[in-house]
Amino acid sequence: MNEKCEILIVGAGTAGTYLGWLLAKKGFSVVIIEKDKREEVGKRLDVIHFESDRVEKAGIPPFQVGAPDCIEIRDVSTVVTPDFKKELKIRALQTIVRLTPFLNRMYSVLESDGVKLEFTCKFKSLIIENNQIVGLVAEKGGKSIEYRTELVIDASGKAAVIRTSLPEDYGVETFNLGPNDVMYVLLQYIKWEKPEEPHPTANTDYNWWLLWFGPSYDPEGAILGVGQPGSFDNARLAREDFLKRADLPPYEIIKKEQGSTPYRRPPHSLVADRFLCIGDAAAITYPFSGHGVTATWVLCMIASDVIEENLKNGKDLTRDVLWEINVRYYRNQGAKFASLFTQLSGVLNFNEKEWDYFLKKGLIYQTGEGEDIPEPNKEYEEEMSMGEMLNFLFKILGGLFRRKLSFKHMKSLLQANGLAGKIKKHYENYPENIKEFDDWVKKSQELWTQKKTAVKKLPSVTIEYH
Repeated sequence: MNEKCEILIVGAGTAGTYLGWLLAKKGFSVVIIEKDKREEVGKRLDVIHFESDRVEKAGIPPFQVGAPDCIEIRDVSTVVTPDFKKELKIRALQTIVRLTPFLNRMYSVLESDGVKLEFTCKFKSLIIENNQIVGLVAEKGGKSIEYRTELVIDASGKAAVIRTSLPEDYGVETFNLGPNDVMYVLLQYIKWEKPEEPHPTANTDYNWWLLWFGPSYDPEGAILGVGQPGSFDNARLAREDFLKRADLPPYEIIKKEQGSTPYRRPPHSLVADRFLCIGDAAAITYPFSGHGVTATWVLCMIASDVIEENLKNGKDLTRDVLWEINVRYYRNQGAKFASLFTQLSGVLNFNEKEWDYFLKKGLIYQTGEGEDIPEPNKEYEEEMSMGEMLNFLFKILGGLFRRKLSFKHMKSLLQANGLAGKIKKHYENYPENIKEFDDWVKKSQELWTQKKTAVKKLPSVTIEYH
């Protein structure tokens, strides 16, 4: 069986669905193939959150609280210090979503805009002719389908089934994610046995343990989540250390989920001849939280514009033609994320006492009370005035003088921040000329090798952040 389309996307999760929708609205023929059943896509994780301002910018059809796919829209969260003595209020614009109902709502929208969705359809192999991708072979119901297309987009998640199948010399890195390249996430959906007793609200972070209580579909419950790199065992032991310290009222575990999300730099190039990778397949995630839905939507908006301009002008979507996607993404959000990922290697070295000090002194989050809570940093980069910088340094010196902070870890933080600045500048100078790319990659690799491994020592486990 043979089929033709202009755009073929592998993966009907949040990344592939969104980019497919954007391109269909521009008038292109789009096919999305997905290995899972329609009603089971996204079942691995039930409840997730999106940044509300990014939802609006992406033009996603509005969410309605109480609808099957929307639990809550909130703007304030709580962060608790490691000694459990102080709760800090931060502004967090979040839409709490049930993933599978959201995807199925979007599938109906896509189909009304002409996207063809093929579920239980699994990628088998690429079709390469004259050293260029021209399509792929998939399997559905035991039958082989040959798709011919102008562009193959890998939105297959962490497995990155297309990117990792590319020829080694095709222009995009084909790495697989190893244990140190992902955050392992454990979720417990809990129900408080005595909900009238004091308990953490369903918007509370205990980020020394990388643990949180999030909203659930049960108003008398919550999601107890924790994420750590290296293994699920690391996440479990971190949760156990938290539970030994926390004075929680009794609760019942209703169900459990687990998964992982990329925790590493993306490929140096997202494009090759007739190829693009997005989402988890490209390791596009927020460095400070690990999730990447709305981060990838930013990339998708760039990609849809570049693809539209060139396809409508009759151009073959070669690496040269698609290169602008790399330039526009990496010079902006990509540079910011690369910098933040590097900065974290300094922050994650803090011990419990240091983390406690940084939170209480407002050195990590902008905090406040009532209407005085500052707006969140929506552009993911800090710009301090001279007064704010002096105040920051004064608090650091005070922490060192009173032995709340160690010189060793502050040195690590300063080194990480210095390297983060160099990496950000390097990405902001991503080469427009593809002939300069090899030299840019060489310099990038030199910078990334300088990034230090952070180490956190909990009572039950020592965790490395690479």
